[in-house]
Amino acid sequence: MQNTLLLTLLLPALAVPIVYLTGRKFSKAAAILVALIAIADITLLSTTMPIILDPTTGHKYVESYYWIPVLNSSFTLFVDGVSLSMAIITLILILTTALFSVNYMQGKKGLAEYYALLTLLFIGLVGVFIASNLMLFYFCWELMLVPTYFIIGGWGYREPYRAAFKFFIFTHAGAVFVLLGIGAIFMATGSLDMFQAQTALMTAQPDLVKWILLSLTAGFAVKMAVVPVHMWLPDAHSEAPAPMSALLSGVIIGAGAYAIFRVSLGTVFPAIMATDFGVQFLHGLAVFGVMSAFFGSLIALVENDIKRLIAYSSIAHMGYVLFGLSLLFSGKPPQLVQVVMAGTVLHLVNHAVSKGLFFLSAGAIMKQLEIRDIREWVDSLERCQ
Repeated sequence: MQNTLLLTLLLPALAVPIVYLTGRKFSKAAAILVALIAIADITLLSTTMPIILDPTTGHKYVESYYWIPVLNSSFTLFVDGVSLSMAIITLILILTTALFSVNYMQGKKGLAEYYALLTLLFIGLVGVFIASNLMLFYFCWELMLVPTYFIIGGWGYREPYRAAFKFFIFTHAGAVFVLLGIGAIFMATGSLDMFQAQTALMTAQPDLVKWILLSLTAGFAVKMAVVPVHMWLPDAHSEAPAPMSALLSGVIIGAGAYAIFRVSLGTVFPAIMATDFGVQFLHGLAVFGVMSAFFGSLIALVENDIKRLIAYSSIAHMGYVLFGLSLLFSGKPPQLVQVVMAGTVLHLVNHAVSKGLFFLSAGAIMKQLEIRDIREWVDSLERCQ
């Protein structure tokens, strides 16, 4: 099918009003509809696997559509092994959270809006992983922010809008740096395509490339919740409903890691790879990765709130991922780099699955016991027996 990736985005986009109208009468039917759309998208993306596995295609499947000629910009979508893995695990989590929400969200108000916002988040997440046009990438990057803010604020626990606002401020501040970096790429290359820009940046001014790299990486690091820009994550996790926490920890912060890999390191970094600054930049990533890994693990050891404990664990795991990313372009033998890349991507996928299940399990227990403190769980479970 020639329009596979376009359909992957169009299906949830067209379904948003249908999900909303269905949810007005039957909230369970709206959840099932979101799950069916996720299954359809998984099926569509799976059809690209033979092309990705074929060495003659460069292990990449691309679709390009006529878009904004004045900006020399095409509506370009692609998948390779990394983006396909992230997109499919995202869809599996959306499928799982939609079905989990049937009982978890039962009895709460505004479920039509909840499922419509979940579908909007669906578009943003998948779009980030399959867009190669930087303007489309940024649109999807921001699209993740809006539904997440309203889901946390509208269906959270104690002070939901306080946590949602903190999430909004941090991630939107990071998005400003991303937008500045994308604008500078267009100014330097005249292109908004990741792969064309990668080639064009080779002849750009090194000082400009340095600032582009730093700006993009700083913006993506906020979404990734790397120390010291992690402060929004524990609050957002502790206040968000369990399905939103599963997506936040499972794939939204993973989108930050993917963006560093794809845009910062994949598009911009090759232009200054051989310079002293390039080496220092990778060392900096490694240092922040180790800091995040130790900080998140140590704080998780002393946390008693189950959701905050898992949130700090996510910060630690993003530290492992960032450290892995720092090794990808370090001049090591190609075989070692391939192993590091496979391990980093596998860790992202494993983290998405494990943290998604952790938050859904914690949410189920919290719904039954109405207790967040793990010290009180044992006594409560014994009384239930």
